Amino acid sequence: MKKLILLTVLIIAANTGFSQVKDKNADAILESVSTKMKALKTMRIEFTYIMENTAEKIKESKSGSIYIEGDKYRLYIADQLVISDGVTVWTYFKDANEVQINDVDPNDDNTPMKMLTAYNKNYKAKLIKEMPKGGKTIQVIDLTPNKTQSYFKLRLEIDKLAKTVVNSTIYDKNGSTYTYVVDKLHENPNIHSSRFSFNKADYPGVVITDMR
Repeated sequence: MKKLILLTVLIIAANTGFSQVKDKNADAILESVSTKMKALKTMRIEFTYIMENTAEKIKESKSGSIYIEGDKYRLYIADQLVISDGVTVWTYFKDANEVQINDVDPNDDNTPMKMLTAYNKNYKAKLIKEMPKGGKTIQVIDLTPNKTQSYFKLRLEIDKLAKTVVNSTIYDKNGSTYTYVVDKLHENPNIHSSRFSFNKADYPGVVITDMR
């Protein structure tokens, strides 16, 4: 689930009406990002995922991409594919040639649409600093969950001029960090509706595990 949380954080910041946000500067920045992102009908993000645990001397890096249209998405990362049409979720594991089918959980606050509409209820935001990085002016904002989670903080790095999230990191309580770096954001690409459903004919011999 951390993958989906982070990928959502990469593209949005918050919905309007930040009753939980006490930092007015952070509020204004997140509002500007939200306004821009919600104006997009579709988007495609190419990203790099980095998982690191210094104490365990672990560092892993993978590349991937995600297509999003409203509450529908198609996520590729390593040998895994996750597809949702807003009602059903298909998770395909390439190594096992298996797809698991689940209903979208209406109580899951970490889906893209829920994150868009519930950020103000689930997190408190604080502007940490503004700094130059890679020829851009970056605004660093920390999001602290209001409810107990396995992680204690989300850190966003926002391109001040473009009003987009360029880097996002989850700080887990086990000492691990999970980072997504946006390599490319494609705004309003043409996305065929077939991308948001799983066609078993494209995966000969696929094992179907229906968990609904």
